[in-house]
Amino acid sequence: MKRNLLFLERVLFGDGSEPFHGVYALKINGQLNRGQLRAALARLQEKYAMLRTAIGIDATGLPFFHTPPSRPDIPLRIVERADDDDWNRETVRELGTSFDIKNGPLLRITWIRSTEVSDLIMAFHHCMCDGGSGVALLNDLLTLLDAPQAEIGKAPAFRNIRDLIPAELLHNRRNRFKAKFSAALVHAGLSLGSLFISTKRKSGPRSGGPRTGDYLVNWKLGSEQSKALFRQCKQEGVTVNTAIGLALMEAFKAINGPGAHGKATCPVDIRRYMPEVKRDMLFSYGLALNIGLKQAFGNSFWEKAKTLQIHVAKQMARLDPYEFTMIMEASHRSVHKLRRFLTYAKVGNDFMFSNMGKLDIPAQFRHFTVETIYSPTVIGPFANPNTIITTTFKGQMDFSFVSNQEFMQRATAMQIREKAMEILFETVFIPDSVRL
Repeated sequence: MKRNLLFLERVLFGDGSEPFHGVYALKINGQLNRGQLRAALARLQEKYAMLRTAIGIDATGLPFFHTPPSRPDIPLRIVERADDDDWNRETVRELGTSFDIKNGPLLRITWIRSTEVSDLIMAFHHCMCDGGSGVALLNDLLTLLDAPQAEIGKAPAFRNIRDLIPAELLHNRRNRFKAKFSAALVHAGLSLGSLFISTKRKSGPRSGGPRTGDYLVNWKLGSEQSKALFRQCKQEGVTVNTAIGLALMEAFKAINGPGAHGKATCPVDIRRYMPEVKRDMLFSYGLALNIGLKQAFGNSFWEKAKTLQIHVAKQMARLDPYEFTMIMEASHRSVHKLRRFLTYAKVGNDFMFSNMGKLDIPAQFRHFTVETIYSPTVIGPFANPNTIITTTFKGQMDFSFVSNQEFMQRATAMQIREKAMEILFETVFIPDSVRL
């Protein structure tokens, strides 16, 4: 396999020196062994061509995925389990530790083991894989740990943009002109903006060895709390994503005061709009929408949520993955300027928020039980590391909030968490016996 990185893959890759990783962590009740894990990881590499790749740089400086002559196995690191917080510490470690880009692979596993309970940490470079792809990887890994001979098929992979965009759209003269014109505007805007950016300002040491200062705050809602929130959102005609996003923005404003921006970015799974990206195709980026307190009008929380929902719906209706991808692919000369802007420019929003919804992963296997799957985490070298992701597993919503101490103190993140949940559940009916 050999292909050039797409524009947004290059944005996530940078020059390969700085960690930009996604991490899944889960807790398993049951016995595992090294041989099982090694065999399962080998089968994963057989299915997914991208798990056999490294990244090279051609003579013009362009990065490309390729399969090295000698394919390294997926690294497996084993840690003895001491307590229930080991997974958190190891997740943070994996978020800040670089991959061997030149030799690959771009995925690794940490097994935190004990006799009856294990935590598995799956880390991947974000330029290769997003959260949706991570669900497919995790599901296959668990399937193979339970049944080593299970048939998991071969994962589809794309060779270039022609595999992602229908020919009638890709070769349309109007579409091509619009993509080039939009790319020129992007380049001009970034060039102008770069004149006012100083590279001397950067939060936290984020290159070389394990990155320091990163942290992870994780919490869960009980089953009854989760059901109550889902029920209230349905009753109000508001998505769970909008309700939580609004609560978080209001919490940032309440805790940070004038320092809050009242804005957030929300990734959207591109698979919902681009059927060419299959469920088990390793793909690294999606679409995005922006939300802000200025679009939330009303006296009560739910009145504000409803007006914000109208704004969100309008943005969602305008999302066009094919046009977006064509514009991005016409913008390769701007990749370094965009990286510079994202890394050093003044921060304009409070956080990135993603609600991935219900995880399509079984809890009960023949030989073990998945007790919990923690929401995935991702953090990179950009100016604002605040990232909040939520998932639902076994009827419980789980939240992961990652940031860096030099950008936002962990104590502040804890205050925001408490305030957001207070705002969110202020008018949601929950029996006293199960309240927060």
